[in-house]
Amino acid sequence: MREILGLFWFLLIGFFWFMIPPAQAVVVDRIVAVVNDEVITLSELDEAAAPFYQRYLQRVDNPVEKEQIIKEIRQKVLRQMIDDLLVAQEVKRLGISVSDEEIDHFIENLKKQNGLSDEKLAEMLSAQGLTLEEYRQQVAEQLKRIKLIQTQVRGRLVITEEEMKAYYQKHYLSSAKTRYELAAIIIQGKGAEDRAHEAFERLRSGEDFAKVAEEYSAVKGSGQGLGTFSLDELSPEVRRVIQKLKPGEFSPPVKVGSSWQIYFLLGVRSEGTQPFEAVKAEIQQKLYQEKVDQLFQNWLKELREKSYIRILL
Repeated sequence: MREILGLFWFLLIGFFWFMIPPAQAVVVDRIVAVVNDEVITLSELDEAAAPFYQRYLQRVDNPVEKEQIIKEIRQKVLRQMIDDLLVAQEVKRLGISVSDEEIDHFIENLKKQNGLSDEKLAEMLSAQGLTLEEYRQQVAEQLKRIKLIQTQVRGRLVITEEEMKAYYQKHYLSSAKTRYELAAIIIQGKGAEDRAHEAFERLRSGEDFAKVAEEYSAVKGSGQGLGTFSLDELSPEVRRVIQKLKPGEFSPPVKVGSSWQIYFLLGVRSEGTQPFEAVKAEIQQKLYQEKVDQLFQNWLKELREKSYIRILL
């Protein structure tokens, strides 16, 4: 009987052994970081890093250089993922949440303070390579940070009159602010890059910008104008091309977020310095945000030090 059972288990194990696919056919994921009682896997890291791979590896042919860039991207993205996970763990521990109503209230206040319609807000976000949903997610994370800080710091953050005046002297009186009046062709979706270059060639051949924009742009009316912007209101990619243009000139296609965009500089104007009282509320908000960000970074540093973090990359 023992011999029969032994033979049975031998055959059963052999059956499952031959059912296992060859090792080289199996893609094995692995853990790249342990953060307290949670892990980050290599597949999660590569998914988060994918936009950076696409941006920085497109024109790299050298395998050694490519491997080095991938390594650097993974290290930077992993550090951010660890911080995000620490924050998420703390948010969960403290039971912090942000409602849709709070996000709506924040955005409505922003629109009111800046005189923005829904259409103008969408255009402004598009110029920065953001969708409204992506911006709402950013607002939600910022509101969670504020709530986290409020749970860690006793009392309310105070912005003094002296701080606001010092900020005004440094940032508002230094020089008049240059603003750029822009129109754009914003192309999204499959084949966006090819269509952007096609639109660019038509512009080079002398076709009217607004007419080409009407045919190619995903944002209605963008070829007529998006509004006026200071450089610090634009994404770095857009800022670089705008500074090279003269009024009446258009840029080559530039990748901004998930879209391809071509900009036309309608005009440039300088705004005179506004009096302190006119910008006081704006300065207070900026200083408040700076203090929140600084307190958040200090808190995050302390959180890292008392957390269990093991990097296995």
